[in-house]
Amino acid sequence: MEKRRWWSTADGLLRVAVAVAVAAASAAAAEREVPAMYVFGDSLVDVGNNDFLPPPAPRAPEPPCGVDLPPGFAGGGGGRFTNGFNLADIIAQHVGFKMSPPAYLSLTTPGRRGDLRRGLVGVNYASSGSGILDFTGNGTISLGEQVKLFANTKAAMVAAGEVDGERINHLLSRSLFITCTGGNDYDAFTDGIVPVSEAPAFIAHMVTTYIKHIKTLYKLGARRLGILDMLPLGCLPISRLPMENGSCSEEDNWQGRLFNRLIRREMAAAVAGSMPDLKYSIGSIYHTFTDMTVNPDLAGLKEVARACCGDGKLNAEADCSANAKLCPDRDDYIFWDRVHGTQAAYHRCVHGFFHGSPRYAEPISFTQLVTPPAVDLEHRSPRTNRTARI
Repeated sequence: MEKRRWWSTADGLLRVAVAVAVAAASAAAAEREVPAMYVFGDSLVDVGNNDFLPPPAPRAPEPPCGVDLPPGFAGGGGGRFTNGFNLADIIAQHVGFKMSPPAYLSLTTPGRRGDLRRGLVGVNYASSGSGILDFTGNGTISLGEQVKLFANTKAAMVAAGEVDGERINHLLSRSLFITCTGGNDYDAFTDGIVPVSEAPAFIAHMVTTYIKHIKTLYKLGARRLGILDMLPLGCLPISRLPMENGSCSEEDNWQGRLFNRLIRREMAAAVAGSMPDLKYSIGSIYHTFTDMTVNPDLAGLKEVARACCGDGKLNAEADCSANAKLCPDRDDYIFWDRVHGTQAAYHRCVHGFFHGSPRYAEPISFTQLVTPPAVDLEHRSPRTNRTARI
């Protein structure tokens, strides 16, 4: 395969200087344009909701999860299934925040409900182990339930009237909505619930359900949406285990690619048909992880198959835990555990979403997504009665 240059045509110090300057300028502009973030999904973006759920909802083992978070970071590892910041955190950092907005369930505790009502920085509803479909996950918060929680949040904001001088619809129209889900729904194949022969129909049902929930978010006020697609499932350490020489499983990757093709096609149709004011971008975890795997040197990485935290073959025969074997060189690894990426890999992903080619984000980049024009739901064109763009 032809080697791909990662997100830049320059070399050496010039490349680094340009990238830093562009990222800094873009973050400064975005900070003025994105007042809040609302995050929905699974363990790739969860920041601690599952810590408030009873078993069997999965919880990130702390330590070693969160081992590379800044000293004094509140809440230990913060419920993140990685060594540091996850995708939600790093996207938030690119638009002017220090990290992801707080987990929804942390804001329902005494003393924090005011933050929820005022819409300060937003909310993260993601739940590790959850999926698009309601039957996915065990004791987790499904995507449908997460969207309902957001509807409740908006209702509480309306009732309280404490949105710091900004009308609620205006606030939401400028906010960034992020969805990242679907990987756990594929457990239906490994658990024997759905035969692999029915994969096309099942994956189509996943996408149809996903679009339905996105339409609900649109009705509730979402106008800037970043969707993260399916990662290369067949190249996860757990998927490599049964493969000869620890290679990627092409069948699993094919299933991921099918989802990615369908979500792009169906999103384009849905926006054209019923969400005309939605500005969206699909960030490709699939392509960023694939390119890091094929050309790790260009991405500044070394280990593409083994998990950093685990045990046994590929360090992927056991879950990450306090007793697991932990690699010392975490910034060299793509994978933190059997199924999750490292902070280093996630940084490269998000940089691609914001500053890379259309291979990494389409139909527009995340940088274009978070800059004007946006849609102000409070000001409508008197001639067309359609939402006017600002």
